[in-house]
Amino acid sequence: MTNKDEKLIAEYMGWQEDELLVGYCIAPDRTAHFDLNDAGLCVKKMQKRGDLDDFNNYALMMCFKVAKIDIWPTNFFAWLYNADNFFEAMAKWLKEEKK
Repeated sequence: MTNKDEKLIAEYMGWQEDELLVGYCIAPDRTAHFDLNDAGLCVKKMQKRGDLDDFNNYALMMCFKVAKIDIWPTNFFAWLYNADNFFEAMAKWLKEEKK
């Protein structure tokens, strides 16, 4: 994931960049590491905004194309619950949404 991708996700989440902590400040004592803990926060935000179904549909199509997974749902969720895959899908989804 690129810095541009991280900034796009941080913007969606409302996370502010903190120069001292070198990352995106979620709370005064915590920065975004783009791990599964942060993925859970993103899912919660998507639910609140009504975006989760759109994201899941996008991620499912991405999973089939990229990972060539054809067994639903077990392999899809195993793929998506990898933080790198989740944030890659989220960044691509946000880029598509902005078009």
